[in-house]
Amino acid sequence: MANDLKVQLSRAPRDDSDIARAIAHILEWNVQIPEGKVHARVENGWVTLDGEVDYAYQKREVERMVNHVRGVAGVRNFITVRPPASPEAVDAAIEQAFKREAEVDARHVKVEVTDHTAKLYGHVHSMREASAATAAAAAAPGIAAVDSHLGGNALAGRPSERAGAAADGAGPRP
Repeated sequence: MANDLKVQLSRAPRDDSDIARAIAHILEWNVQIPEGKVHARVENGWVTLDGEVDYAYQKREVERMVNHVRGVAGVRNFITVRPPASPEAVDAAIEQAFKREAEVDARHVKVEVTDHTAKLYGHVHSMREASAATAAAAAAPGIAAVDSHLGGNALAGRPSERAGAAADGAGPRP
């Protein structure tokens, strides 16, 4: 018995209006994306995303979903993460998240918030505690990047990490 199975996918390109319809359905049905806050334009298979979201993970989620739509040649992501609260309120939200995390002692971590970036300073006892602090800060509303300047015995000799791209959104979603 021979298994000569050949699968051939259609190479016919999808037109822009078909791609736009597929993206509109994705945006409409995804509960993580605020309804009506993100818009997509399609031109020659290239998708341009515009709008505002409250969290960095929402911006990444839209781009990830759109990249998987058949016929998309590329994505330009101009979605902005807007702070829904003052820096003081974001700082308080980060501290509350630290208190919920068993691994993080908020008394030893200082947070500064500037232009959608949370900067963490202080002493932690392990890499796990540093990761938990970074994830908690990244999950706060209005935070698009995290700069970790945390130190401690477990981190001695390790360079300070730029955590914005790797860790933002790594924490729990609200």
